[in-house]
Amino acid sequence: MDKRKKMVVKVIILLFTLLLSFPGYFVIGTSSESCYSNPYYPSYLLLSNWRNISVWIPTGIQVINRELNGFPPYNASIRNIFLGGIGILNLTVCLGINTKKAYLQLNNTVLLECNNSICIILPPYTSYLLLILKVKSPFNITIKSNSSWLAQDNEFRNNISWLISNGSVIIKRTNLILSFQKTGEYYAEISLLVPPYENISHLLLLNDNSVNSWISKSVIPKYLPKSLFREYYLSLLLIKDDQNPYLGDFAASPSPIYLYSWVRDSSFAALALQESGHYYSALKYWLWMANATSMGNGTWYTRYNFYTGKPCIGFGIPELDSLGLFEIGVYNFYILTHNASFLDEVKPRLCEIIKYQIYEILKSKFHLVPEDLSVWEDRLAYHFWTQSFNDLGLYDMEKLGFNVSYEEKLLNESILKYFWKNGYFASALGESVLYEENGEVEVLCPLPPAIDSSTLLPLDMGYLPLDSNYTNQDFNSVVSNLTVNGGLSRFPDDLYHYSESLYDSCEPSPPWVITTLFEALYYAEKGETNSSIKLLCWAYNHSRQGLLPEAVAPVKGYPLPTTSPLTWSSAMFIIVSLSLKPQTSTTTNKECPKEFILSSIIILIILVISIIIYRKIILHTGHS
Repeated sequence: MDKRKKMVVKVIILLFTLLLSFPGYFVIGTSSESCYSNPYYPSYLLLSNWRNISVWIPTGIQVINRELNGFPPYNASIRNIFLGGIGILNLTVCLGINTKKAYLQLNNTVLLECNNSICIILPPYTSYLLLILKVKSPFNITIKSNSSWLAQDNEFRNNISWLISNGSVIIKRTNLILSFQKTGEYYAEISLLVPPYENISHLLLLNDNSVNSWISKSVIPKYLPKSLFREYYLSLLLIKDDQNPYLGDFAASPSPIYLYSWVRDSSFAALALQESGHYYSALKYWLWMANATSMGNGTWYTRYNFYTGKPCIGFGIPELDSLGLFEIGVYNFYILTHNASFLDEVKPRLCEIIKYQIYEILKSKFHLVPEDLSVWEDRLAYHFWTQSFNDLGLYDMEKLGFNVSYEEKLLNESILKYFWKNGYFASALGESVLYEENGEVEVLCPLPPAIDSSTLLPLDMGYLPLDSNYTNQDFNSVVSNLTVNGGLSRFPDDLYHYSESLYDSCEPSPPWVITTLFEALYYAEKGETNSSIKLLCWAYNHSRQGLLPEAVAPVKGYPLPTTSPLTWSSAMFIIVSLSLKPQTSTTTNKECPKEFILSSIIILIILVISIIIYRKIILHTGHS
């Protein structure tokens, strides 16, 4: 009987040990393999040589409801081969495989896997595109162009590129067919407007050394769990690859519907890069933005062509949050680098937009900047997001010596006066007429839905103190109303991915990665590090092999593929990671009451089961 008692005690101890180790309840963390066990892989990626070449890679992984969402039927291929100063070359590489898995790897290569595998490599600062192949069954790669190929020894050349390969090569006018009929390892090197390099092993070594060197220069987030470091560095590489290496602007996503440079999204990408220590990449963006085509008075269009930098005239205008974001980004860059010559270069654009802001604030009967479409591009209104980011921008300009204190204070007071609604900040206000005895009065009224997760980020970034009643009440209102499946949706009844524009979610109101990370940044800035890390883990565990999507299916939890990966999501992951502070003494399970209750129930069930088992063993032993 004693042996059986000891066995039961050991079982109970083991059960409790396993339970207390479970990462979802007591230990805030994540397995380094967790996101790689899910079946979701990226459908589109960008890869860059970080100097002047960018390629777009449809991986062959198909998007849900591809036809309904208007996505082109691309198989695995390399397209939009962009060469800075020239444009997109007339050259397409059709890879000839039915991809089952696709990855962006930490050596900044793209791996496509099926029965065969193809690794795509653009060694940094070179003009070479490499394919490393592991062949198990016969297949062909076709390189299409608009000019004829010539063969000379083992080299094949047209007017824009050379090819060398250890596979069999067949010329068919303007196409080259690379045939791989036997099992083995092969290579193909495509050189753009330069002769072939021919030393493949040296190019592979050069790639790994260059990427490792770039990563090693990154600021290390002191309080980020080691299990999330891979995600941190992979997010940095994604942003770097999503930047036009020649111009400096960023693609919002490699997804074809987002393959444009949104000024807002790009600003956060630049902020993430400079805060992580990659100043040169951020500098290229701010200088591009300082010289980008203006709508007038220094203001920016909503988005620009990723490859040419030209504005998409007529799309989603106006959006005026870019004014404040440029000011914030410039100030932040200067504080980090003390680069006075940079300030001199961007000063003309700064002066132009500050003049516009001052004029509009003083002219407005509400002392606000004009109505715009703002962050979600869904309605023309006065938006808390736009107004508060303009206020933050003017506050930073005051610190740089610009005479804007009066207008900044006026704008700040107006935001508090009009947007605060006794418990939260209204996301958007519209003009209305109130009829009184003395006549008509123009007023501002909240537009539905009033509660919106976008109100969190300006507060996180310092529009108001984090310990103010305004901030805390708004945060609690947003989180209590918009939490969905562990993440944070944009606003109630959000139909964007469900039935309004895209059709890859089975339910409305999906949680977005950026909005969830707005919540995480609040916790990080407050020193509630465990709560912040938990949301970073949530983002990581809903990624597509480490690449963060725009949004997540509300019930089923899969990453929504039409807008994945999203550059801004990766930027927010980096910004939150670098904002983590030592955990404050107020760490409890109060932020996660549902999980605390669930874990308590599980403990109770295990305890009851253990007691029942124990009693049965005792009774059985007594009868025997």
